[in-house]
Amino acid sequence: MVTAKEVIGVWELVSGEYINGEGKLVDYKEIKLHSMKVISSSHFSFTSMKGEEFWASGTGSYEFADGKYIEKLHYNSFGQNPGATFIFDSKIDDDYWYNSRWKGDKRVEHEVWRRVE
Repeated sequence: MVTAKEVIGVWELVSGEYINGEGKLVDYKEIKLHSMKVISSSHFSFTSMKGEEFWASGTGSYEFADGKYIEKLHYNSFGQNPGATFIFDSKIDDDYWYNSRWKGDKRVEHEVWRRVE
């Protein structure tokens, strides 16, 4: 199980995919998505680029509970209300962090992050 101490640091997105608003699976490599996430003992912040263009950013607090990594947004650029939460199944293996988000029994997002600091 992942703990807050293990995840503190700087992470770079290696790969991922998500289900878009039309229900289509989108591979991050297909849209040239790059992202960095910085995590302190209590907060996270990320910025994502789609190729050379800004795509999204967000910041907020987080917690771990029952094997889940839970982000609670405070500010973001993609239209979510403050306080929106995102719950991920989470696992760290060496310098790689794996997160999967589900709606019911359908995986709607999967990310692989690599520790850079």
